[in-house]
Amino acid sequence: MLLRWGNISVRSFSLLLSPSSMSVMFRFVQCSTLVLFSALACAQTAISANTDAAGSRSGDQLSSDSVVPYPAAFFTQYRPITALDMVERVPGFSVDDGDGSRGFGGAAGNLLINGERPSTKQDSASDILQRIPASQVERLDLIRGQGGGLDLRGQSVAVNVILKSDGGTAFTWEAILEQDVDSGGPTPQGILSATQRIGATQLNVGLDIRRFFFGNPATEILSEPIPDSGSDTLVPSERREEYERTKGREFSGTINTETRLDDTLIHFNSEVRYQTREFIERSDRTPIDTSGQPQDALTFDVDQDQDRDIFSIEVGADVEWPLAQNLTAKAITLYRLEDDERLTFLQRPRDGVQEIRSADTDNRDTETIGRMEFDFTGWDQHTVELDLEGAFNTLENELALSLDTGNGPEPIPVPGANTRVEEVRGDFRLGDSWTWDHWVMETALGAEVSNISQSGETGNDRDFFFWKPSWTLTYAADQSRQTRLRFLREVAQLDFNDFVSSTNFNDDDVDLGNADLSPDRTWVLELSHERRFGDLGAATVTVYHHWVQDVQDLLPVGGIFEVPGNIGNGRRWGADILTTIPWGWMGIKGGRLDIDASFQDSSVTDPVTQEQRIFSDSRLFDVDVHFRQDLPQQ
Repeated sequence: MLLRWGNISVRSFSLLLSPSSMSVMFRFVQCSTLVLFSALACAQTAISANTDAAGSRSGDQLSSDSVVPYPAAFFTQYRPITALDMVERVPGFSVDDGDGSRGFGGAAGNLLINGERPSTKQDSASDILQRIPASQVERLDLIRGQGGGLDLRGQSVAVNVILKSDGGTAFTWEAILEQDVDSGGPTPQGILSATQRIGATQLNVGLDIRRFFFGNPATEILSEPIPDSGSDTLVPSERREEYERTKGREFSGTINTETRLDDTLIHFNSEVRYQTREFIERSDRTPIDTSGQPQDALTFDVDQDQDRDIFSIEVGADVEWPLAQNLTAKAITLYRLEDDERLTFLQRPRDGVQEIRSADTDNRDTETIGRMEFDFTGWDQHTVELDLEGAFNTLENELALSLDTGNGPEPIPVPGANTRVEEVRGDFRLGDSWTWDHWVMETALGAEVSNISQSGETGNDRDFFFWKPSWTLTYAADQSRQTRLRFLREVAQLDFNDFVSSTNFNDDDVDLGNADLSPDRTWVLELSHERRFGDLGAATVTVYHHWVQDVQDLLPVGGIFEVPGNIGNGRRWGADILTTIPWGWMGIKGGRLDIDASFQDSSVTDPVTQEQRIFSDSRLFDVDVHFRQDLPQQ
């Protein structure tokens, strides 16, 4: 049910540049200098041609076939409250806030505000739009294909939200009450935001407070091969009657500003978030014999409890200004900190003894980023973009694991549990977007260089360097039809939590860290066709094939231990369908059906069985269907 109405410690840190870190930075400077000189050479050639084309973050230089504008009046029928309400109603579009990976370049979603990406990560673009009243939106531009001057960062489709320059003062508030029908209690949430123009600065302040309380009862049947049978046929081995419950509270506060001083645009973004949660799991487990009969006399209970506190803060700013005619620069900086403290208990019988296992974990990660972006639009029919990014990331993990079998808790040593991981990383990309007639071709060459070091008994020190080329060709005969072909190389960001050991009480094991883990690299081939009909109808079909090097997965290493590792090369392929279908032709005025469906298959050799299987945590089919009918008269 959804009802809608209108002691923190501060620690200092220091960066000590080791010889490996210095070599990484030196190599990054070499590569960046080479690319910068190449870009300046192109710029000088173009300037000498004395062209009058001017770059603009608004996307005015984009081909009209690449942009589908939706004025604010288009969304009146949906009675939007916020800018996000309008974005979610764009036909044939699905919001993507990015994957949250480290850095800016690899974490981009498909939303822009006035042609810009906010200098934030945990406070996503959709969160910011949720706090902007719909009355302040002038129009929404759906950008298809690559567009010069706009910071799309590899996204093939994006929505650019254009706000009114004289939006004035506005307040929005929203109250939400949700009830889990399975278990739990009412979960209220309140959202308040205020927008105010003060001189040359547009200020937006937001506050979000919520309580969550939900449960999940379920029955699970575990299967395994019959012991000593020599057969791989799976038969039921255990029945679990489970109940999970999570409750807690969350608070977040945000401040966002935009200031225009002549030709200089300045943004400041900040967010503070605190969450506390309590989790319990109660599991009644009954073994099943080889004949399929439950052994009720052998039923036992497994109970898990966890208390968790998460504090995070993020501060970011960016400045954009013209360097010369047709040449603009943008400087971005960001600092993010998250501290996650967890205390977990697991109680279960084992070998006739009731044992209690406890884990006390403190996980703290930081991210510091500096980025420069240069856009040159003085070369006729071309937009040249150069991005340079440097970052310093850390993760500190402390884990105390103990076991109590009736004689008091005894510590259990876990390799790699208490460690610090540091990364010094540089990233650059030089791209050119060339538009002629109904065609747009984007070519780009990027590279990433990094040094990752880890302290402790499992410590390691490694250097990485990867090229990241990309090529995209787009053809649009008009606004209603577009075909895109992409070929590029993607390099995954390593998750620092895979470097440290952690408990996994849900599977009754311990996930060891792997200091030798390498990122998977993927060659992507993708073909997409989009067709739009009328004001509302849209359909996009995308097919793809991925060649993945060094697939990441969990590997058993005996006993209760697992470790993340690279298991070899694999392939992934599939298709996505995204449609918006108006139902006026069926007599359902104001009705629309939105379908987001995907099919994905994959293949990799299992390192244990040596047989082909799909990637872990992948779905064969995924379908999301929404039907909506607006009745303005009511």
